[in-house]
Amino acid sequence: MEGIREAFRIKLYREYLQFKESMLLKNRLDLYGCCYRIDIYRNLYEIVGGLAARMPSHMLEAMYGKDGILDWLFESWTKVDDSCYKELEEHVEREVLGFRLHGKEGGKDAGDEDCEATESGGD
Repeated sequence: MEGIREAFRIKLYREYLQFKESMLLKNRLDLYGCCYRIDIYRNLYEIVGGLAARMPSHMLEAMYGKDGILDWLFESWTKVDDSCYKELEEHVEREVLGFRLHGKEGGKDAGDEDCEATESGGD
């Protein structure tokens, strides 16, 4: 059982590395256009890797036989109505419509900290 689990994780990791290498070959403008895809592939890799610990061997074997697991999951994800944008839109509306003209909200630009934390995280 652990043999197929480890083989599946290796296959998934190789797939993820191939994706990363293909992104690194792109020029800056093309790479910038792929940011969403890059983020989703990283998340898919982490999620499927975590699932592998709980998947029964027959499912691992079936998935091991499938080529392009991350591509397949990304393509299926793009067909799902993603609520992230809607949640962001609602948040922005609340903040903007609730903004007080005589007081600065929040203080230091929170976006700067988030970017620094994300960028230093690395894979």
